[in-house]
Amino acid sequence: MKTQRIVILAGGAATRMKKAAPDLKDLDPTLANQADTLTKGMIGLGDSGKSLIDYQLENASNAGFNEVLMLLHPDDDFTQQYYEKLAQEGNSWGLQFVFARQHIHADRVKPAGTADAVLQALEQHSDWQQGRIVVCNSDNLYSTQAFEALWHSPNPNALISYDRDALDFPLERIKAFAIVEPDEKNCLQYIIEKPSDEQAEAIAQRYGRIGVSMNAFVFEASDLFPALQKTPFHPVRNEKELPTALLIMTKELGKPISCIPMAENVPDLTSKQDILVVQEYLKKVKTLTLH
Repeated sequence: MKTQRIVILAGGAATRMKKAAPDLKDLDPTLANQADTLTKGMIGLGDSGKSLIDYQLENASNAGFNEVLMLLHPDDDFTQQYYEKLAQEGNSWGLQFVFARQHIHADRVKPAGTADAVLQALEQHSDWQQGRIVVCNSDNLYSTQAFEALWHSPNPNALISYDRDALDFPLERIKAFAIVEPDEKNCLQYIIEKPSDEQAEAIAQRYGRIGVSMNAFVFEASDLFPALQKTPFHPVRNEKELPTALLIMTKELGKPISCIPMAENVPDLTSKQDILVVQEYLKKVKTLTLH
């Protein structure tokens, strides 16, 4: 059986999720407590009460993946035990798991960003520093089709460029998403963070669509690893971020990253308000069947 590997990032501090939300009277108190105590992707959702990561893992399994490297917060004492138990019981969708921790440097109080997360995961599992890997968030629900498109990309490095108009988010939130600008070969040229309306309109006029990144990537790990090692801290957010690493790959290391266009919604868990939205989404999508 061919190895298909995926890295899932679940090590963030989730500060926006943990903010108080007294106006959310429809939110089950149990889910509110989970939002305050668990990593975002482990909040129980849908009629089954399974986590968003559960749904994501099933979609990954349906796309042919069989090995998972899950990057966790150093204080997370729940997620690893949960998936190890599922694997022991034979209920892990045919997936094999390994785990890493995003250790926090002594001069920081929270993790150092997504590029640091992937770097630490690959450093802790050196056998993952070679070969093809998909990298994605734990708090987005990517479709089986998205995972298949990434893995079967003819290029060693690629990202999904989601059609902004297909995303089911409030307009102001959508406008804040970073825009992916391709070159004439449909490879990543620029990432426009917090784009202005004028910048977005210019992209729409030039390309006929506005593509945004939802952090769904495929890489040749040996192409990615040196870029992660070179990634500096963002001058404002003081984190090492994957968009910076991507531009290092393309601009400094000469490793093009192709843009895969896709038009579909990507459910997202950022705040407690999103829990209710994702619950409604799962009620509509009955094709997701979990063990």
